[in-house]
Amino acid sequence: MYFYNKLIPNTHLFMINMLKRKFGLIFIILFCLFACENIELTTGLEGTVFRGPINPVEIEGQVNDAPFSALFNVYNLNDRRIKSFSSTTDGKFNVMLAPGNYKIIPDKSAPVMGAEFQVKEVSIAPVGITRQDLFFDTGIR
Repeated sequence: MYFYNKLIPNTHLFMINMLKRKFGLIFIILFCLFACENIELTTGLEGTVFRGPINPVEIEGQVNDAPFSALFNVYNLNDRRIKSFSSTTDGKFNVMLAPGNYKIIPDKSAPVMGAEFQVKEVSIAPVGITRQDLFFDTGIR
């Protein structure tokens, strides 16, 4: 009986401490998950994509480029793909990005010459949406 009484209080304290540690660890993990999940970007890039020239002969006063629809990939400066986005049929696009410097590269299916080699570097401002139109070469001469 003496052994039993001595064992119970120690076991009880041990279990309480163990539960506190487990609940503390669970709380920290859940807090981190919810904190990371609720981060919403408020910065990004918007504009219109154009391709040109669209006519082999350029006539003064006549527009020789046109908006187009295509898939684009966004890379960081370490050449890691961050995300992709598409432009609409009238060339408009909007992509949410964290502030910093990026490369925008048209997908190889884009209606421009050597799409994967037409790299456009952009800088996203720390506040708000950065507005920038992007121009790509069709190779028509």
